[in-house]
Amino acid sequence: LRLHFHSCPSMPDDTKDTFKTLRGFGAKVTDDSQQYWVDSARDIGLSNIPPGGTDSSSWGITFRRDPLQPSPYDELDREAVSGNPPNLGKMYLIKPEDRGSCTDQVLLMMRQVKACTFEKKDRRGGPGARGRDRVIGFPGLCCKHCSSKNISGRYFPVSAKNLTDNTANSLQAHILSCSRCPEPIKASIAYLGHRSILQKAELSGSWKKAFFKKIWDRLHVERAWSSASGETEEDEDMASVSSEEDVREETKEESDGEASDGEEEGLGDNMNALIKAAAIWLTEQDQAADSSNRSKTSRGRTLPSKRSPSLSSPKGKSRGGSSLTSGKRRRVHF
Repeated sequence: LRLHFHSCPSMPDDTKDTFKTLRGFGAKVTDDSQQYWVDSARDIGLSNIPPGGTDSSSWGITFRRDPLQPSPYDELDREAVSGNPPNLGKMYLIKPEDRGSCTDQVLLMMRQVKACTFEKKDRRGGPGARGRDRVIGFPGLCCKHCSSKNISGRYFPVSAKNLTDNTANSLQAHILSCSRCPEPIKASIAYLGHRSILQKAELSGSWKKAFFKKIWDRLHVERAWSSASGETEEDEDMASVSSEEDVREETKEESDGEASDGEEEGLGDNMNALIKAAAIWLTEQDQAADSSNRSKTSRGRTLPSKRSPSLSSPKGKSRGGSSLTSGKRRRVHF
């Protein structure tokens, strides 16, 4: 029957085209087709709630939200049609003109990220802390949902290449697993990962490098976000922060900076003293090694005139000058 559909004269052409597009979605699903349908169901609001939860009456496959309301994925499509992107604050590094230079998945992900600075609480310590820690005030990126609660969603890349290769993947993995990020946003980001496969084919091969290079320049070169650090943001995440708390944080950072400067000066003096002591010790060791080498060379030398006369005379000769060790025997006639 499956082979008959291709040559059936009674089947309409549009039905044949629809049947051809459904190839690969049979009972034995291959590739990422199964995950595509799972992410699609999550995006429209379906959720598989196991039994035995807090509410025993609602379990199984249910809607966690109204499916008639648009998801973040639907809002992106409406923005593309209407041309009216949302007005984000200055702390966000994504701009409306970035639409088309990256995938929709990266666009939605960057809307969940804002600029931040390295603080004293970001110091982790332990092995490898020297490569992770930065100076106070170093610009970075953080998750807007949990940055004020913990330090797990704060990242401080050291270069544009590091931002492109490592930090972007870490940000996406964090947002998909963040407990404070809304479930509709995480579901839309997961669903847009399937669309990004087609969008990457339409973009240039170096789109990711070029896009995150612009993000790096806005973070470190333009620094338009730094002027909004003392202002009240229009976003919900910045509305809860008062101006008094900003002043306290600034004074705390200044005091921490002064304390860190004093600690660095003390460490620098101790380091200089250690370097001088090591240099003196190495000089003494070199002098001792040179003197020992000279004494050894003077002992091993002898003059040729000091040889004993017994050694100079040839061995194996008698007083008559004849050799006693001759190989031939003298014949004696009787």
